[in-house]
Amino acid sequence: MSDEGKDSWPSFIQDAVNDKNHFSLIVESERKLCDLCDYLYFRDNVLYFHSNELGEMSFNFEEILRYHQRQNYALSKEPLAKALAIKGETKRIIWDATCGTGKDSLLIHHFGATLTSFERSPAVFLLLKDALRRFPVNFNLVYGDARLIGDSSSRPEVIYYDPMYPTKKKSALARKEMRIFKEMVGSDPDSLEFLEWAMTKATERVVVKRPLEADPIKANPTVSYTGKSTRYDMYKIF
Repeated sequence: MSDEGKDSWPSFIQDAVNDKNHFSLIVESERKLCDLCDYLYFRDNVLYFHSNELGEMSFNFEEILRYHQRQNYALSKEPLAKALAIKGETKRIIWDATCGTGKDSLLIHHFGATLTSFERSPAVFLLLKDALRRFPVNFNLVYGDARLIGDSSSRPEVIYYDPMYPTKKKSALARKEMRIFKEMVGSDPDSLEFLEWAMTKATERVVVKRPLEADPIKANPTVSYTGKSTRYDMYKIF
């Protein structure tokens, strides 16, 4: 973590620096850091991640949510809303087990849900926390693995799971944000194990996001809902 702008850091950054058990952030002088380093820095009231290969990244929730607000979504026609069984009548209790860039959480929130989102990458969590600080959105963001810290006394109706997509052998390069994100997070080798856990935790269904051409993580989903480039495999809890 660069010490740039330290006097103006939001309290959550200082709290993370002090919390060695969860974050292990090392603060270095800005002049010691270089283009060959990966690090977080705070500048102009925004927290950024600097990738030594790809440049910088931050999250802008206002831009994403404003986009959704301009769309005329019909829940009965949206693959994600159908997979999650969001119909606009009552708010579903949903856990987004892998918040990631926050884009799916924002869409689920916009569709209408009582949402808790989990993120187990410390750097990604801090970027998400900063995005929520700059543009508050009414969903609960929790740091850690949902399997370990999810409230044992409550069970969501739906768990939404978006594991890191497999790398395509032949494809155009993903947009810069996603390339940086994959560099930060890596792969999800425990996808099947995570899905099996989710199916014991959710009360009604688990929804897994997949590329159209990818095999299901677990064979024989109850039903799949397809979009232009994405498929949502739904596993009903019986």
